[in-house]
Amino acid sequence: MVRKLRLVTTYEAAKRLRVHPKTVSRLMRQGKLSGVKVANRWLINENTFETFGKTYIGSQGRPKGYSPKRSGK
Repeated sequence: MVRKLRLVTTYEAAKRLRVHPKTVSRLMRQGKLSGVKVANRWLINENTFETFGKTYIGSQGRPKGYSPKRSGK
């Protein structure tokens, strides 16, 4: 029996997680999501992605209470 390896691109992963593709790249850089770089493109094993997607809780925007005027910059 031959099993096919299903891979997910960063763009497909971003679409399924409802985040920006750079967020997926950042998650891989941080070691929270594992992937393989092939021909200058990151690919994620679908089983790994499915497991990660069940536990991922994304947050949007700036942290609560953040204000550029108060940050001293």
